[in-house]
Amino acid sequence: MMISFSTDMKEVTKRNIAVALLVIIILGAISVRVASSPSEDGKSLLDEIIENLFKEEKSIELGDLADVHYIGRYASNNTIFDSSYEDPENKTGGNPLQVFVTLNSSETPPDEYNTYSNMIGDDFVEGFIEGLDGLKTNQVATIGPLTAEKAYGVSPKVGDTIDFSAAAGIEYLLKILDIQENVPMPAEMAQYFGDEPTTIYVLGEESHYVGEIIDTYTDALGTPIWENATVVTKINETLLWKYTTPPEGGYENLTWVDMNLIEGYQIIYPQNASKITMINETTIILTHYPEINENIKLFDADNPTGAEYIIENITNEKIVAYLNGTSDENKTIHEFDRTITIQRNETQNITQPYPKVWLEYALSIIRSFDSSMKLSLNPLADETVNFEVEVVKVYKPS
Repeated sequence: MMISFSTDMKEVTKRNIAVALLVIIILGAISVRVASSPSEDGKSLLDEIIENLFKEEKSIELGDLADVHYIGRYASNNTIFDSSYEDPENKTGGNPLQVFVTLNSSETPPDEYNTYSNMIGDDFVEGFIEGLDGLKTNQVATIGPLTAEKAYGVSPKVGDTIDFSAAAGIEYLLKILDIQENVPMPAEMAQYFGDEPTTIYVLGEESHYVGEIIDTYTDALGTPIWENATVVTKINETLLWKYTTPPEGGYENLTWVDMNLIEGYQIIYPQNASKITMINETTIILTHYPEINENIKLFDADNPTGAEYIIENITNEKIVAYLNGTSDENKTIHEFDRTITIQRNETQNITQPYPKVWLEYALSIIRSFDSSMKLSLNPLADETVNFEVEVVKVYKPS
């Protein structure tokens, strides 16, 4: 049988044959030069070229890991605020962002990928993670515009409630009662954050309620001296009122700890050496009955790790003790009150001033546990943003 071709068909066949021969020639030439040149993982360059020609591009799914280059821009004016490229204008240099693609902000990646995270710029950026889902290796795409709620969060304001429950492990809500700009750092926090003026957020506890049991009086280990003895009777935005009723059997053989957070001291009296000597509707009188040579421990600013005092004399009003380790000729003497007056009706402040640096860190921690928490002090809070991304590599954890 004779097969005839038209002139056009002959030209097409010639062209296809020429292309095929060209590919073979190029591959042959490459193979001569690189077949014996191993790559870092032991494969020859020819093996890698052939593998890359025919390998299937991977799509990102939730739970995957990905190396991603990105350029972050303000949606309002397209100005770049951050990038993984060293030169974002030319998209060169730099290191890709290592992303754990999950919308569960508290989930951690497999151990072999422990450098990967879903915290973008130290904040969980929900919209960025959502935008990666479905992208393929080598794909370039734009994620956004992302509103503040989907990006770096919204700035906290007076009246907002911050839910610390996920991070604290118990229900713990704090309401922003006041924001004070450019004020002195609280003295008790200056040692941690410096003494420069700052923004102060006054937070009030919102988790209390009338009828709540509060363990006001505890021993050195934090165990209640009287179980279920103090109850909240009234509460407002800044204060709560509580009333204490010691249980039957809780009058004697008490191991008492006297703690004063305002003045900054804690005194641990000898074990089983204290008892209630008077009680009426408003007042409890507690008296200590230690033995000579028993120990009292004092924690204060001068003794942050605790100083041990040895009892050498007891009067009706005082317990006289000397600092353990001081000589007989030069004893350091301290007089401890023998009786303590406890008001059964007490008022407790439930507000606390926190500097901006503390709250900024706290909010970042909360967002790592609870992605629904949108408050943030990130410098990019309140901004609508876009991300131009290039997917460099996708990993499918086993």
